[in-house]
Amino acid sequence: MSLVVTGRVVTFDPRRAMFDDGAVYIGDDGLIEAVQDRADAAPPGFDAAPHVASEGVVYPGLVDLHNHIAYNCLSLWSPPGRTEPYTSRAQWPRDPSYKGDIHDPVATLGAVAGKALLKYVETKAVVGGVTAIQGSAKTAHPYEGWLVRNVEAETFRTKQRTVFQSVRTLATTEDFAKARRHLRDGQAFIYHLSEGTDPRLVREFEDLRTHDCLGPHLGAIHCTALDDPQYAEWRPSGGSVIWSPFSNLWLYRDTTDVLAAREAGLTVCLGADWSPSGSKSLLGELKVAELWSRTKLDGALTAEDIARMATCNPADALGWSDRIGRLKPGLHGDVAVMAENDPEPYRNLVRSTEHDVRFVAVNGEPFYGLRSLMRDGGATRAEPIRVGGRERAIVLVYPDVPDADMSWQQVVDALEGARRNPRAAQARLQTAIAGGEEPVRLLPDKPWDEPEALSAAPAVADHVPPLDSLATDAAYFDAIERSPLHGGLLDGLRDYYR
Repeated sequence: MSLVVTGRVVTFDPRRAMFDDGAVYIGDDGLIEAVQDRADAAPPGFDAAPHVASEGVVYPGLVDLHNHIAYNCLSLWSPPGRTEPYTSRAQWPRDPSYKGDIHDPVATLGAVAGKALLKYVETKAVVGGVTAIQGSAKTAHPYEGWLVRNVEAETFRTKQRTVFQSVRTLATTEDFAKARRHLRDGQAFIYHLSEGTDPRLVREFEDLRTHDCLGPHLGAIHCTALDDPQYAEWRPSGGSVIWSPFSNLWLYRDTTDVLAAREAGLTVCLGADWSPSGSKSLLGELKVAELWSRTKLDGALTAEDIARMATCNPADALGWSDRIGRLKPGLHGDVAVMAENDPEPYRNLVRSTEHDVRFVAVNGEPFYGLRSLMRDGGATRAEPIRVGGRERAIVLVYPDVPDADMSWQQVVDALEGARRNPRAAQARLQTAIAGGEEPVRLLPDKPWDEPEALSAAPAVADHVPPLDSLATDAAYFDAIERSPLHGGLLDGLRDYYR
């Protein structure tokens, strides 16, 4: 289906960065055919195309380059009695509350209501303008085309994967050899590196260097223990740093030296990490990046710098600069439209909240937005959804995609049913399996959670907490202000939502 989206267009294309009154033309193949002034003659074949007159600012869809989506049904987690920050990611999973508060609920919902959980957390991403997300590799069936692009599974219909990842710390010769092969073949390799503030974590960087695993398609997540000497060594190889400031500040009371990374020529991208210690979506992470720049970096990062970390930078880091991340002819028609509340368009994106998201499309297919714009965009099977007290519409059912057959109300009902009576949900699941069905499972992908999650019949939790809200709300800010972990570094976040 072809589509025309008009408004103020921010392209991130150096040939022309802005159209104050522009139009994006997306063809039947899902590719952008033209980006131009609205007054110019339309390309051939668009006379009858659906037309979304957004009255907002049109951006490329946001690309979240670090997440663990299975956990995004949970709210912020502050371990009881903990007042001091951690120094390594090896510490907080050992907290006595972790299993009951995080592992057990996610393992339960992922096992007994995996399809509904996947739809819920993808919906949570798309209501924040995200059209591609990393961290969904642990599904029983990876699909292209459910809602947002799943970075590890996305092949752009070529059936050839180009992105690989590891949440485990590489340890053996074969581990490093496998990563090195991906990088030498021009594939992206996304890797948690030196997460925490303990100086001993630098060893993980030294191991990558020793095994010749530094390179232009390495996407290193966190890197919070690295300093100028490591970035100086890294400089000749190139690559990218994936920054998750909220989660870093929440757990470690410090974050990545993004200025040093940038000075070393590395591409800096953003990722929301996961909801127990992060933003609800990448849209929230933009504000944390701006808050950190303003309060700790003397404003060294401009709004444009931060906006690039969520659009063109991650596309470049993945080797997808000819696929997504910009609005230019030949790229896929992934767009996110925000209300215009600030005359400076990059600051407008950084300051936008879920209430400001007017329209989201992937490959020119309308998936979420204002009911009026979804209707104008020709969305079929759109259904109502309420986000942060606002009425919106979303498309979750697509007959051509396997298992994309649950409406929003069915998603919520399935999750709430599993929450209220997980053992009954488990019994229904076992009956279905006995009948020959292969249910969708969404598995916890943290290394310390994998063994039990991968078992044939994981135990179910006695208690599953309420689902985390889709949009940032008062409960979120109250949780931030109650927690002593971050030492007040995140207290200013509420101001962005007033």
